[in-house]
Amino acid sequence: MKKTILQLTTIIVMLFTFSYTLTAQSFEGIIEFKKSSSNDTSNYVYTVKGNQIRIDEIGTKSHKIEGSFLVDLDAKSMKFINHERKLYGDQNTPASPVIKGNCVIKKGQNVKNLQGYKCVEYIVTNNDENTQVTYYVADGKFSFFDKLLRQLNRKEKSAIYFLQIAEIKNMFPMLSFQTDLTGKETSRLEVTRIIKKEVDSSQFEIPKGYNKFEK
Repeated sequence: MKKTILQLTTIIVMLFTFSYTLTAQSFEGIIEFKKSSSNDTSNYVYTVKGNQIRIDEIGTKSHKIEGSFLVDLDAKSMKFINHERKLYGDQNTPASPVIKGNCVIKKGQNVKNLQGYKCVEYIVTNNDENTQVTYYVADGKFSFFDKLLRQLNRKEKSAIYFLQIAEIKNMFPMLSFQTDLTGKETSRLEVTRIIKKEVDSSQFEIPKGYNKFEK
């Protein structure tokens, strides 16, 4: 009996240690990236701590944070923050976008070293939508990212097509570019800096003095 209890205790300790190790390995820190198209360029910052993500949009001219989203993946909730007007409010999750036709996923042969990560090529093609998105994806315990995309339900093809890749869990695209089927590039997302660091929980709180926006 004592031997059985000892074995059970050992198993529980091992499972707890394994679970803690996985959590500890999950990415925590800051990811800065640039989104560009033929007529516009925007800069964003992800601040990540567990299942809490803050998304800041940086003004092209002001170089300041102009708007933010606070995303809680556990609660499946989002809040927006308007810093200029010092307002915040609840943000509903949009309806899931619809894909026309089928996405064909191919794991490419090319590998790039981006921001210190070995990034493997994936190519997603949709003939009906005349679109192809090429990703260079890093596996760095980015367990938040696919859940974040499902929470945001963004309509960009780069977000929609990424979720069609079966092996994306824990992965993050350091670079992606969208083209039509003739090869003409229409948009690009590129990580410009990534910092692993401990993040203060206050980053995910509404700033003092901000009022809730009521419709």
